[in-house]
Amino acid sequence: MVPQVTRFAAEAAEVTQRGGWNPTAAKSFMLGIAFLGAALGLGMVGQAYMKALGRNPEAGKAAGQVVIIAAMIEVTALLAFLGAIIVK
Repeated sequence: MVPQVTRFAAEAAEVTQRGGWNPTAAKSFMLGIAFLGAALGLGMVGQAYMKALGRNPEAGKAAGQVVIIAAMIEVTALLAFLGAIIVK
């Protein structure tokens, strides 16, 4: 673990000496954060739906709304992906 941390610190120091991030690294970082946010959002929606379904079995009628919310979360990840492709 320690060699990886020191290697990361050395790479970070090198990036700051060069004058910042290169565009590919910046895009990768942006996409990583966007996809992580989308995955966490989908997980939270699924967790809340399953919890509601466990408390009230008749809540299964709201499955269409959950699918729409999940699609909206995925659209944000797709827009981040398209933004990374468009930005040079």
